[in-house]
Amino acid sequence: MLCPGGDPDRSCESCRRALHAFHPDLLNVQPEGVQIRVDRVREAIAFGAGKPYESARRVVRIARAEILGPEAANALLKSLEEPGAQLHWILTTTRPESLLATIRSRCLAAPVASGTRSDRVREWQARGFDAEDAADLAILLPGAEEKEARERLEEARRFRSDAIEALAAGLLDRKIASLVLLAERLGRAEPAELTSFIELLADAALAAAGVSAELFSHRAAAGPLVQIGRRIGSAALTKAVRVAADHPPDTRRGNRRLHFEMVLLELWLAASSTR
Repeated sequence: MLCPGGDPDRSCESCRRALHAFHPDLLNVQPEGVQIRVDRVREAIAFGAGKPYESARRVVRIARAEILGPEAANALLKSLEEPGAQLHWILTTTRPESLLATIRSRCLAAPVASGTRSDRVREWQARGFDAEDAADLAILLPGAEEKEARERLEEARRFRSDAIEALAAGLLDRKIASLVLLAERLGRAEPAELTSFIELLADAALAAAGVSAELFSHRAAAGPLVQIGRRIGSAALTKAVRVAADHPPDTRRGNRRLHFEMVLLELWLAASSTR
């Protein structure tokens, strides 16, 4: 949409800047905390109302559109219905059913393959990250821009390490307080952190089913996850993954901390029954 010559290889200067989110006619709207706020949507609408600097149009991309706040979603409706000839909106989501029906009715759905983890690792390495960092970025911050990735990688690693430590303490050593504290942290966690936590449970479920650690999302944590899988069993962990993934989208629509307390308490009970 922003390439002046329709370069199929995406190698022209305009394409390279768009791919790295440096193009003056491209605005990327990212979540801040647990939702996309109305002020960010208003900024995007103001950006879209301006004339393009270089290209024939302007593009606004909203990442994780399923966590648009109610005010933000309603503010977006008018511009989605009548964006004008020089503006294109792109809403990306892995949960389209969570979007307001009024938003879905104003959009054209286009399924997009996310690519394999190996593809994402190669992309991060092409941006200058070493193999270890690229592997972690591919799973911990797959949708991040380069600046965000550099700033948040260590934070994402710490969250994963803390979550594994809490799960091991609670489910292997039966220290229920560790699980309560983990649920409290999950209640205010960022979307990427929630995804990592659910993936850790899924890896433990795979381990319980006898699947090789080579197929885990978080291979670096294979040791404790295999132990947890053997202790809990596949059925309880599979149920926990399903329930955890259906968490309230933000803290105003339900008590997310209590939701995760329930998930973790059921796992603790399952661990106790197999001791």
